[in-house]
Order: sequence, then C-alpha cells, then structure tokens
Amino acid sequence: MADCVFCSIVAGELEAEIVLDDEAAVAFLDNRPLFHGHVLLVPREHHETIEDLPPELVEPLFSRARRLARAGREAMA
Repeated sequence: MADCVFCSIVAGELEAEIVLDDEAAVAFLDNRPLFHGHVLLVPREHHETIEDLPPELVEPLFSRARRLARAGREAMA
C-alpha cells in the first residue's frame, strides 16, 4: 500500500532499526516509543487491522510476538 509507513519499512524504502526480518513478519524499534525498547511487529503483507489478518498468518505472527516479548524482557532486565 503506497501510503503505509509500515509497508515502506517492510519494503526497505524507509529506514528503521530492524530487530526481526523473516518470511512472515518484520519487527523494528518504534521511532517514538511509548517506553524504552518498544518494538512494532507487522506482517509482510499489508492488512488494515488485526481482524483482517488471514487465519494462516495468526500463528506465525503471534509466535514471533511471543519471541520478541521474551527477548525484550531479557534485554531490558
């Protein structure tokens, strides 16, 4: 999607501090974090809301969210 900042980051068109990049998702540090170490996780394909996420992407995305949560907790300890 042309106007989506997240899609531009996934495509490599906008700079971001990438912490995860694989076939299903990209995660990067928030440039205006709510708290130190805040990470944004997005699927590689554009979806407006989590309700729009196809069922086959739910598990891959949320398994990565769990992995990032654990890594963030350990890094911030």
